[in-house]
Amino acid sequence: MENNLLNKDQRRIDWITMFLLVANSANPFFFQSIEMLFLSFLFLILLWYVKKGEATRLNKYFWIYMGALLTLQLAQSLVYHLFPIKTFLGEYLRIAFAMLALKILGDTFFDRFVKFVYVFAVISLCFYIPCVLIKGLAPFLINNVAKYTLAPFVNNFEGLYNSRENLIIFNLSQIQTYRNSGFYWEPGSHGGFLILALFINLFYRKEDWKSRYNKIFFITILTTLSTTTYLALFLVLLVYLKDFFVRRPALSLFFFLSIIGGALLLYNKLSFLQNKIDKQIAYSHKGDPGESRFNSFLADMKTLNEHPYIGSGRNSEMKFGKTFYNVDPHAKHRNNGVGVLLGTYGFFFFCLFLYLSWLSYYKALQDRPNAVAGVAVLLLIAFSEDYFFKPFFIAWILYCGVTVVSAESRTIIRSKKMKLGKNILSHE
Repeated sequence: MENNLLNKDQRRIDWITMFLLVANSANPFFFQSIEMLFLSFLFLILLWYVKKGEATRLNKYFWIYMGALLTLQLAQSLVYHLFPIKTFLGEYLRIAFAMLALKILGDTFFDRFVKFVYVFAVISLCFYIPCVLIKGLAPFLINNVAKYTLAPFVNNFEGLYNSRENLIIFNLSQIQTYRNSGFYWEPGSHGGFLILALFINLFYRKEDWKSRYNKIFFITILTTLSTTTYLALFLVLLVYLKDFFVRRPALSLFFFLSIIGGALLLYNKLSFLQNKIDKQIAYSHKGDPGESRFNSFLADMKTLNEHPYIGSGRNSEMKFGKTFYNVDPHAKHRNNGVGVLLGTYGFFFFCLFLYLSWLSYYKALQDRPNAVAGVAVLLLIAFSEDYFFKPFFIAWILYCGVTVVSAESRTIIRSKKMKLGKNILSHE
């Protein structure tokens, strides 16, 4: 009985930890201010202190990551003649937050993540479906409920992203276009988390594609109306069916031709998809990075070309010069996560990032091809969202940097101290 109560308490701690980790990465109420991150970090310290579970330690991959990051930041400070201590401390706080969450969750990280996304996918459908069917419900919730859940420490009426329509457990932004933002800052990020949860559920938890979890993920993905999410879903399904295609090459060719034909048909028939793609193509011919994922990527590639080894750093003054405050917000805005990572820290750090992400997938999946596919899925969803500097994704990438030390893995190493009646406990 006592063990059951202890396990129940530990599960609650895990749930709270995952909530804070995702919330401070993707929910407008939390992630828009460093103050909320710091308060959440203090709460994580309390959770880590009270949890009684398997011990964890940071291994060499974490220290390689930190060493590379510190070296790059030192090089950037020397090249740009600027030492933005506030920016650096904010970066370290996010890393510390991510690693503390991993130390609490340990090997349950991916399992807790899938269950978290599932619960909030169900919650999102409970809001989304009534708001679509009942015309006045969404405006009523925005006018009468959302005003009490405004994000603290920030101005909710300025900036490219605001939280005036966020109920914390459900974000009503873009509901007028019948898109489901769920718990996250917009439908695209909702779709990104759903895709990752689907991938892990299929290849880590190994649930059948017809399972209850996967059905909810499929349905909720459709409600995001996100082009990138649909492409990522297609990639996940291809990976899942790869063995089927290898055994049936003729049928596979027919399937691929059908997919191409179906995609062209959807492009012509679904106005939201056609308009969105056409808009992205049109914006790609303009010079404003904030208007297009492609332009954002091109702007970051220009930065990378100027400093291919060290990038431009996270600080606005490093990126845009001493008059950065006069630059139009749309010109400073970046929404392509792949480009942001390349432009910020350069090509070599980008390669290290991919390698560590592959290691994290491989540690979880124990399958090299699926680990490669997981990295591809991560890059695809990141092409339309700036994910990689969020605490959750730092934890995702550095999952390989935390080693769980269970009681069974500890060994007693006998030494000369045995003469004094002592043993030394150590672990691999």
